[in-house]
Amino acid sequence: MEHMLRTIKLLGNWSANQVVGRRRPLIAVFSLTNYCNFFCPMCPFGDHDKVNQAKFAKKHDLTTDQWKLIFDKVSKYCIWAIIEGGEPTSRHDFMDLVRYIYTLKLPITLITNCSLLHRIDLNELKKYVKFVICSIDSVFEESYCKVRGVSPRMYRQVMDNLHLLTEYKVPHYFNSVITKYNTKEFIDQSYFDKALQLGSNAVSFTFVEDRSDVGYSLLPDRQTMVKVCESILDYGKKHSSPQIMIPTQYFEQIIEHGRGIFDECGVWKSVFVNGDGTVLVPCWKFNSPQNIYNLLDQSIEEIWSAPQWDIDRTCHDCKVLGCIWYSSQPTTTFAKNYMHGLSKMILQ
Repeated sequence: MEHMLRTIKLLGNWSANQVVGRRRPLIAVFSLTNYCNFFCPMCPFGDHDKVNQAKFAKKHDLTTDQWKLIFDKVSKYCIWAIIEGGEPTSRHDFMDLVRYIYTLKLPITLITNCSLLHRIDLNELKKYVKFVICSIDSVFEESYCKVRGVSPRMYRQVMDNLHLLTEYKVPHYFNSVITKYNTKEFIDQSYFDKALQLGSNAVSFTFVEDRSDVGYSLLPDRQTMVKVCESILDYGKKHSSPQIMIPTQYFEQIIEHGRGIFDECGVWKSVFVNGDGTVLVPCWKFNSPQNIYNLLDQSIEEIWSAPQWDIDRTCHDCKVLGCIWYSSQPTTTFAKNYMHGLSKMILQ
């Protein structure tokens, strides 16, 4: 009940800010580290030079106390905390940070590649984390290894850890980034059956948003994207489990327009804190010195008053990035598909 009252209060504050035209974040995303043990080509943390990546993370990642300072600042505004990375479970103080966020009465979602979960006390984890989002782009070994850049041995470890989540009754669901390497299992709908077998009663899908800093594209061709969307919509009409977390409008718009449709980017509704404590305004696509702020030194009010936020009023660069599409939808869509789901979980 205490968590729910806190959430209602913060939602009221957020709505009041909206009325007077003051934009503030509602969801907190903490990228705990610059290190990841995977090699995903669609991700900036997929660097193949893991030795130098680890050295960079050791030098630039925030300390335990620095993260706690940022958690304190952000918790005054946000109703939910999402922990990701890099790979967040690779930090030696991972559970300490999770415990601290929990003391701030922030419900927690963990996004992980699941490769290191066998090293964590899952009985303790489920005390603090509402649910775990498992980044499972493919449920089949060959395509999984291709998308994630890992060995069959790592694939088997991840599969074993998914079974551990089920064994320890840790609430979890699958998220997949759809690339040209894993479309078949969505078109033939085999992904859904396998997800159920692996203990996931919900799944979330978005297409890959190609990076501007590389010379290749991982996005499927338009015809294949339409087939994927039609198949996902068809499955959703015929089956209630696993539940498809992304609203049908996302897939319908891609079928009709080849991209998601929104009037104004809603990236400001979340505070995304990088592993070094910085916030890019308005987002990672505008990574230049004048757009970088640091939450260690500045407040939410200072950062959210930055003039660079005006960029998101006209920017439509993200064509199929699911999280941007979601937060940019009209309030009615956002409330129906997201806030209702949050309120149900908070009441648990």
